[in-house]
Amino acid sequence: MRRVRILQIGDIHYPDWEMAQSRVDAKDRRFAPGITESLQRSSFPSVLRKLRQLASSSSCHGVAFVGDFTTNGQTEYLNRAFQHFTLLCRGNGTAAQTPLLFVPGNHDINRTEALELGKLEKFRGMARVAEKFKWERVPLDQPVQVKLTGSGCQLDVILVNTAIGSWELQNLPGFLRDKLQSADATTEAVDLGDPQSDNLPAGSAIAAASPPASLLDQYYGQLDTPYVSRPMLARLLEVLESEPFGVVVGHHNLLPQKIPRISLYAEIVNSGFVRSQLLALNRPVVYLHGHIHQDPVEVVSDPRKADSKLILISAPEIKDGFNELVFFISEHNDLVGVRLIPHRTKIEDGTLIEAEHCFISTLSSSGAAIDENAFELLHRLKQHKVERRADLLFWNEVQSLASPDLEGEALEDALIMLHASHSLEIDDLNRPTRSWRIQLKGK
Repeated sequence: MRRVRILQIGDIHYPDWEMAQSRVDAKDRRFAPGITESLQRSSFPSVLRKLRQLASSSSCHGVAFVGDFTTNGQTEYLNRAFQHFTLLCRGNGTAAQTPLLFVPGNHDINRTEALELGKLEKFRGMARVAEKFKWERVPLDQPVQVKLTGSGCQLDVILVNTAIGSWELQNLPGFLRDKLQSADATTEAVDLGDPQSDNLPAGSAIAAASPPASLLDQYYGQLDTPYVSRPMLARLLEVLESEPFGVVVGHHNLLPQKIPRISLYAEIVNSGFVRSQLLALNRPVVYLHGHIHQDPVEVVSDPRKADSKLILISAPEIKDGFNELVFFISEHNDLVGVRLIPHRTKIEDGTLIEAEHCFISTLSSSGAAIDENAFELLHRLKQHKVERRADLLFWNEVQSLASPDLEGEALEDALIMLHASHSLEIDDLNRPTRSWRIQLKGK
């Protein structure tokens, strides 16, 4: 089994990123703020240290940033943001070692530049900064393909631009277009309706949300018009049709977020069509994104397409951590599965932890191509089941049954292949191998 390991970094919002503080039960508000502050701890330095450690490791094959490097179009900070993460991920600043991939987010689009330069030229500044620090190219109206070299294989990652509609005012209703055309930092936000509702409990996330301070603030949170352009989608589908699976990186989510959102657009306006086109390819497609500041993992499939599987993985805002992803690829170039290793901050004490892993199988029973080692192991396990009349095994028992060629990682690979091909079931797959419980399927 071959592996490719990448890091998925969510929204950064430099320089406004929050130094998230641990909780302090400050019931007595009379104390000086300095006392409270001295008792709090920030998890942010731990996030950056862990990111540096993993990105500079030889086992890391690339780092994917999913957009929103800055906030509210403050593109004057892009140079500093790119420089910061170049130093963090590569150490010496400019040498092209660890591949750094990225897509633009809606907050990376400056209003003035968009109105003056147009739909594609508004990304000119970001493109110059990326070239300066030797990052991959920014996708404009065509996807950018990047080949990441892993352990004995390559992984094609496709970058798409979902922020091409940002500040394209013709996409908005007339009254909003006119207001935004002349808006400045003091222009009052548009009333989109009272978020309070009789059906919402007091103190809920929506009821507690503060209204935008100005129309410009509101645009980046509620009035954007993200979409996947026709040339972008056509080329994306063309590339994916020639591959057994796909890994796509975009900024915006293709499924609605968990927390109800009161907005005009804000999510991809043609997301349903994009999803249907990706599912129609009848192969696994992994879509990595950010934007929603949450970290859901969702799988969509079409029961009429046996091999269709759209896996959507969101990275949280960087102050809350990031994702480490391991892609397992067979000798036949099939995507066997994806292991998600979440690195998350704990607001309770300001520490960074490695949260519970998640393994997502991507092989269907019809598309499984079991290699020789896995097939031999399956044969031995079936023999053991017949002889002992027991189909539940633990890691140490499987080790004793496996051939001498299958040890350590090779044995883990064979079991993962059999699990992904639905030949057996592994309980506690998210835990260390010694905790695995392996059960054969069928007779």
